[in-house]
Amino acid sequence: MVDVYTYAKRVAIATFILLLVASGFYLLGRHLYFFLLVFAGILVAVMFCGLTDWVVYHVHLKRGWSLLLVVILFFGIIAGAFMLVAPTVSDQFSQMRNAVPQGLKQVQDWLSQYSWGEKLVQQVPSDVSKLMPEQKSIFSQLSGFLSSTLSFLADLLIVLVTALFFAANPKLYTGGFTKLFPVRNRSRIGKVLNKCYQTLKMWLLGMLISMVIVGVAVAIGFKLIGLPMAFALALIAFFCEFVPNIGPLLAGVPAVLTGLTQGGQTALYVLLIYSGIQFLESFLITPLILKKAVDLPPAVLLFVQVLFGIVQGALGLLMAAPILAVVIVIVRELWVKDVLEADPVDAAETEIRKS
Repeated sequence: MVDVYTYAKRVAIATFILLLVASGFYLLGRHLYFFLLVFAGILVAVMFCGLTDWVVYHVHLKRGWSLLLVVILFFGIIAGAFMLVAPTVSDQFSQMRNAVPQGLKQVQDWLSQYSWGEKLVQQVPSDVSKLMPEQKSIFSQLSGFLSSTLSFLADLLIVLVTALFFAANPKLYTGGFTKLFPVRNRSRIGKVLNKCYQTLKMWLLGMLISMVIVGVAVAIGFKLIGLPMAFALALIAFFCEFVPNIGPLLAGVPAVLTGLTQGGQTALYVLLIYSGIQFLESFLITPLILKKAVDLPPAVLLFVQVLFGIVQGALGLLMAAPILAVVIVIVRELWVKDVLEADPVDAAETEIRKS
């Protein structure tokens, strides 16, 4: 029979754990943006660690030198690519600023031919230029630009510094995290953390391959039909591919609107090419690439993306898929396998050890 002291001790521990969990949810709700930045840093650290491990295995350098080489090559490739394509893409984006409103105006004119379309058009400003950023005073534009730029640079600095610290010595942080759990559970927690790492690494690799394939295919397809601003549209498709479900739809809008400025037939070709590329990517390329990672349920992923997008905007939308991947791994390993599908004998022995 449990005495009063033992019962009170268990109640106190349960209350403390409940308060700790409630405090965690409160901090997560109040400062979700910060936690998303930290997770973004972890995601970049996973990329650095994966590349570093590859260099260590194939080049046989020490881990510190391998990480330094990876970081230098990573930022060097980004800088080189930017210098190579920046002039062309910048000019094409300037042209797109005029082409997209023109295409939207053509859509409005077509919709106005129908009664239901006319009601829909009335909800859109008659002057499509109002959909573009409003022209303000030079001082207001400059201050807004500086504010947004400094905010972006500060967020980027947090992500990169976090990633470098984690990638430099990942065992320091994973080992410290596992020590928060009882000794008998630390080995299992370590295995789950490694499973999360492998899942994120494979997810990043799969997304990078998909982004490259879609970007190159869009550039080639649009160039073949003579669509203006093909490289700028391909760049948009490349980056939007990082956001499953929603990203490809967003990238398709400016492509079709640009096609409309060249005629209805060109717009139809653009739609067919883009839809075909996305069909192959969704049902052939991505399943083959991500078959060793985690299978994200499309409906659940969409709900999580909408929720994170509403709560934290673009950053939440970007981080929704990898966060869901980690949550699925944790639930599958610690709840489904260790609790629901656990062998009755193992479960009984676990209860005996706990008591």
